[in-house]
Amino acid sequence: MIVDYRHKQLDGLRDLLTTVTHPIHMIAEIPASAIDWIAEQFSSHQTLLSENRQLHQQNLQLKGEMLRFQSLEEENSRLRMQLGATLKVGERVTLAELVGINLTPYKQQATISKGSASSVYQGQTVINASGVMGQVIQVTPFRSTVLLITDSLHSIPVRVRGSGVLTIAHGTGHIDRLELPYLPDSANVRVGDLLVTSGLGERFPPDYPVARITEVPEPGTSGTVAATPMANLSQNRQVMLVWNIDNALELPVADTAAESEAIPDEESSSGTRPATQEQPGNDEQRDG
Repeated sequence: MIVDYRHKQLDGLRDLLTTVTHPIHMIAEIPASAIDWIAEQFSSHQTLLSENRQLHQQNLQLKGEMLRFQSLEEENSRLRMQLGATLKVGERVTLAELVGINLTPYKQQATISKGSASSVYQGQTVINASGVMGQVIQVTPFRSTVLLITDSLHSIPVRVRGSGVLTIAHGTGHIDRLELPYLPDSANVRVGDLLVTSGLGERFPPDYPVARITEVPEPGTSGTVAATPMANLSQNRQVMLVWNIDNALELPVADTAAESEAIPDEESSSGTRPATQEQPGNDEQRDG
């Protein structure tokens, strides 16, 4: 060892032995390296699975928030329509929400989130951005019941926009149908004509969209003129309670110049309506 230390006589042999035994060392290290590699791969796999679960949860959360934002956007859009309509309605309008609705054939009513605490009163007109929905028939401090225009006990005085013909629209118990049984045979009505409130009876303010005529019987045949309400009674959640009316709700379509000519006719026809249109005052009572 002293000679090797001073004269390095065994360096060549040492190098030769190192070279010969290197493969043995590599073989001996394989199990440990394999275990380390497997452990690393397993750890990476677990990490990827954990990250994947986290990303999946975040994705679901973002999708949920996206749906919520879409719902809020739709609600804001509806509110903008409502608020846009209030600018056309008059001095005092209060927004309310539907909290319940009954659409059975025997009862067409809705419950709204405003009551006497908000100065709601019996007989108050209820509309939405599309047209007339009904009128308040019962008031509690924080809730009110609205009789929809489609209820079989409800009637509303209307005017055929354009021709100026006055008549009564009765509810049928069906959410998408009103009937006009008192139209005279001489009334010139067509499918697509718009019905608006006439203002007679002073219960509903004039010129509010009510319904659009969808059925007209052929001349000489029996049948009743039918119309579909403009207000979507089964879907709209926001409604408006109207106090003071200065201007009518903006009509959904522009009719021809006959509208301006029909206004004087309405004034003259108010005193010459067929007797069938003024059925024993019951119609106005049915409004309430």
